Amino acid sequence: MPALLLAALCSGCGASSGSFAAGVYRDGAIAYRVGALGSQWRRIHVTGGQLAFHHDQGGTISAAATCEGPDHDAPLDVLTNHLLFGVEHRVERSRSAGTLDGRAALRTRADGTLDGVPIALDLVVLERDGCIYDLQLIAGPTAINARRPDFDRFLDGFGRVKKDAP
Repeated sequence: MPALLLAALCSGCGASSGSFAAGVYRDGAIAYRVGALGSQWRRIHVTGGQLAFHHDQGGTISAAATCEGPDHDAPLDVLTNHLLFGVEHRVERSRSAGTLDGRAALRTRADGTLDGVPIALDLVVLERDGCIYDLQLIAGPTAINARRPDFDRFLDGFGRVKKDAP
């Protein structure tokens, strides 16, 4: 998945000047941890993104948080729909409520095209302590199922980190 596709889909991401070490991303008031990814994943820098990783055989996993802005009172389904703007010929495969880091979360799986390129998406959105978190797996339709176990581990390790915590 080219980084340009990720940038186009990363509408909720803010500019990043943060750091990432030992599975924890920090940027001012934003701090969260994610689950470890295998050696086939390498961190990439995406304009406007916080964390993004690309798999050697296709697929991108990203995480972003915003802690200010007009969407903070929006329901999770509306926030999810914002992530899907620009995806054409969209077919939603599933949308299910669950919990992540002790908060209500919405997970959506969809297929579509972006600039004529077929894509598959697995999106998780949650709100916690005044911040909106977007966690995304974006891959080609033939690669998405192979990348989901990695995305699930990434999600399993997700959690807000208190500002003063190491």
